[in-house]
Amino acid sequence: MKMNNRKNIFFGLLQILLSLLWIREMSMFYYYYHYTNILFAFRYPDWVLFTNIVLSFINLYYGLKLMNSKITIRKSYAAFVIIVTFGVFINFYYWFL
Repeated sequence: MKMNNRKNIFFGLLQILLSLLWIREMSMFYYYYHYTNILFAFRYPDWVLFTNIVLSFINLYYGLKLMNSKITIRKSYAAFVIIVTFGVFINFYYWFL
């Protein structure tokens, strides 16, 4: 196996794991908000949660493309940074409405 291919697999797995973690967290927030009796001082609206989940699926897709060496590490993580920045912007946008 080439060294470049190993790096692609490692960084692709890292991106996939981060995306899956974010999908899990947003899904758990949705579950806690709607199906438990936990009171929250602050709640994200559903559109923010679903937007973050969709953005995480896009990152997951880029991680898979990186693992299969369809795109470079630089392009994959550039998309990752842009998408995460957009997700953070959406989260803060709701706070300051």
